[in-house]
Amino acid sequence: MRHHRKLTDDERRQIIEARAEGSPAAALARRFGVSTRAIYNTLSRAKGARSASTTTMSTRLSARQLAGFQAALERGGITDQPAALRRLMEAADILLRPVDQAVLDHLQAWGAQVATEGAAVNHIARKLNEAKLRSRPLPFFDDDMTTIRTFAGGLVEFAEAFRILWEAQLTKKAYEVDKALEGLAAKAPEH
Repeated sequence: MRHHRKLTDDERRQIIEARAEGSPAAALARRFGVSTRAIYNTLSRAKGARSASTTTMSTRLSARQLAGFQAALERGGITDQPAALRRLMEAADILLRPVDQAVLDHLQAWGAQVATEGAAVNHIARKLNEAKLRSRPLPFFDDDMTTIRTFAGGLVEFAEAFRILWEAQLTKKAYEVDKALEGLAAKAPEH
């Protein structure tokens, strides 16, 4: 029997509950494949950590939501779902933080630019429609084409810059999720 393996958070919780129900430490050590010292250390740490009370939560999930969560954990090699949920909840202040102010500033600046250039394009369209309704020659000049090209180019630049910012935000969130779930992946058995 290996006595030096690391217990998962779920196993620690099970040990604490089983001990509270009267299970002997030696029986728990055999059941979890660790030394009795590991059992007593787990119980001792739990007493020290119990200064704050805990709360049990329940929630309803659709089969699709649960399957998606389980698949995501499985991809990361994580089998301890309760521990993963606890870690993600502990990281909620980071994961659910509002969008960075820099992103908001960029979006606001782009919005102003689109409004200005869009107004110029709208003016050209109005001028062309008016000429068409009055059966006059279309007053379309090189400056008009430059304005339209500038507007179109600005939209393309905006789309690319927004994609870069969005990917950076997703990368930051993914890093925080990975950091929150760090160490929960099941280790491959040693041969």
